[in-house]
Amino acid sequence: MRMMALDIGEKNIGIAVSDKTNTLAVPYSIEKNDDNFEKTIYALVKQKDIGKIIIGIPYNLKGKAGFQAKKTIDIIEKLVKKLKENSNMDVVFWDERFSTKVSKNRLSDGKKKVKDDIDKYAAAVILEDYLNFNKKLQ
Repeated sequence: MRMMALDIGEKNIGIAVSDKTNTLAVPYSIEKNDDNFEKTIYALVKQKDIGKIIIGIPYNLKGKAGFQAKKTIDIIEKLVKKLKENSNMDVVFWDERFSTKVSKNRLSDGKKKVKDDIDKYAAAVILEDYLNFNKKLQ
C-alpha cells in the first residue's frame, strides 16, 4: 500500500503520494481547502491504494504546537476521525517545518512556476522526509 502526504493550508491542500514500494515521494496535486476536500481525499485513498496518510503539522522552532499547528489540526480533525473510524487508516502527524522553504529552493533552481506548484511539492518534501526517517529505522 502506498502512502500519501498532505500539506494543509488555509486555501489549498498539497498532496503527494509514494510509489508502490514506498521509496519515492511524488508531488500529486493541489486541491482547494473547501467543503469538498474530504471527499477528494477519500477518493484518492481508494484510487491510489493508500495505507497511511502523513499530515504535515507546522510546529514552531521549539518543536511545540503553536497557533498555526493548532489551526491545521482543527482543519483536519474531522477528516482524521473519519479515516480512522471508516477504514482503520493509519494517520501520522509529521513535523513539516521548512518544507515550503525547501520546496521553493528546489523549484527556484528549475524552470517551474514556484507559486503555482509549491503546495504539492511541499507535501512531497513532507513525505520524502517521512520515508527517509523510516528507512533509517530499518
